[in-house]
Amino acid sequence: MTQGDVPTINAGTGRTIGRAALERLLVETAPGPDQPASTLYLRPGEGQEFLESLGATGQDWRERLARLNDSILDSGTGLAALRSEDQCLVVAPPFPLPENRLFSSWDPSPLLLLLKSEFTLGVVLLRLGRSSVAVYRGERLISSKTDARYVKGKHHAGGTSQLRFQRIREGQMKLMYEKTCEAVHSQFTPIAGDLDYMFLGGERFTLNGFLKICTYMERFRSITLGRRLNIRDPKRDTLDQVGRLLHESRIYQFQW
Repeated sequence: MTQGDVPTINAGTGRTIGRAALERLLVETAPGPDQPASTLYLRPGEGQEFLESLGATGQDWRERLARLNDSILDSGTGLAALRSEDQCLVVAPPFPLPENRLFSSWDPSPLLLLLKSEFTLGVVLLRLGRSSVAVYRGERLISSKTDARYVKGKHHAGGTSQLRFQRIREGQMKLMYEKTCEAVHSQFTPIAGDLDYMFLGGERFTLNGFLKICTYMERFRSITLGRRLNIRDPKRDTLDQVGRLLHESRIYQFQW
């Protein structure tokens, strides 16, 4: 098939899947001993360059992945793509893949090794009025600090009343950011050298305000992953579920 013959692939934005479900899917979709197969691994930020180095084979992969999703090669954790005859499974894993590889066989072992790694993970969840700071080893919650503070909602009236209201609200938000930063210090400082990755979650506007106040978070910039956890209510009862959420992958399946 020539480059112009590559079909458009309509796989949407993929779907998220937990670690155990992905392991089962890899077993179910594995080819038989005589079926042709190949496996591609791309490190985050290096996908385009590695595919270019593969010549025509890389171009073939690049064309199909680009049609699958315009930004899929920009995955912050890289990609694992496993092809069995005319079926292909593409996985954006929860943590960064360590190397670029192309196998002329079905080889999920690097992906499985990554999924089973017991990483030490820091998590900061923040929404207006509530925050949780936690440490996980694998899916297991090690320690946490949760706080709830009243913050006034938006005020739509004008004049001096609105200005006074805004000053009070900004003060409440600043206090919430400072208290969350104190929790970050207490949770992460003792294990700062052992943290593998950091996740942020909650409300984007509130998180951005927090990061401006809590400069201590700068030391974790290099290990903070781009995926934002969609947690609607950061509280202690939700933290056990977050451990599983941290290990979810996004998958795409399509016909080659």
